[in-house]
Amino acid sequence: MKKLIVILMAFMAPITLANVWNKIDGVYAVTSSSVINQAEHLPNNSHYRFTLKGNSAKDLYQAMSVTPTIDDCTGATVKNIQQMQCLFFNSEEHYECHFSINIARQKIEYGVPC
Repeated sequence: MKKLIVILMAFMAPITLANVWNKIDGVYAVTSSSVINQAEHLPNNSHYRFTLKGNSAKDLYQAMSVTPTIDDCTGATVKNIQQMQCLFFNSEEHYECHFSINIARQKIEYGVPC
C-alpha cells in the first residue's frame, strides 16, 4: 500500500506543479457601468474592475495569443482580446492589464477608458 501511495504521488507531482497559484498584484474597484459619465439611474455596483500589475499582468499578457500592436492612448505595446487589454511599457519594462466583470451578466468588459 505504501508503494502504491509513493507511486501515485510521483505521478501526481508534475500535475500539481504545472498549476502554480500566485498572489495577484494590482487594484480593484466595484463601480457602475461607466467610470466617466456615471448616470444617477444606474447602480453603482454593477462592475468589478481590475488593474493588474507586475508579474500578474506579465503572465496574462504573455498568455494572450494575439499579435501585439501599439496603443493609441499610451504608446505602449498592447494586446487586446475583445474587451480585455494588457499593456507592456517597453521603456519601463512594466506590464498592466485592465478589464472589468459585469457582475450580473458574468461578462468581461472594458476596464479603463483611453
